[in-house]
Amino acid sequence: MSYSEERLARIERTVEANAQAIAQLTRQNQEVLQTIAGTEERIARAEERIARAEERLEAEVKRWDERFFQLSRDTLNFTRNVVTIAAITAVLIPLLRDVAPLLIELLREGSR
Repeated sequence: MSYSEERLARIERTVEANAQAIAQLTRQNQEVLQTIAGTEERIARAEERIARAEERLEAEVKRWDERFFQLSRDTLNFTRNVVTIAAITAVLIPLLRDVAPLLIELLREGSR
């Protein structure tokens, strides 16, 4: 085999090896692109789940806010009622102390 033929054979082997390497790189590139596409889909689904979770969290916070404010209103109303009853009791006890003997006497006279 002459020098030119050997050189041509080496070039052909190099071209074949390069073609195989290009084919392998093309397959790897496709795999990487598929992996990226799958990752993008998973990211999109995760973003949707996060958005739904944020909406649920906001709704739950609003419910708890309403519960807190309702409890505050109920506590305020209860406190007002207790203060009102205490004030009425403080006013009426001395009055009842004075009126009770009179009522008892009236009832005794009425039963005679």
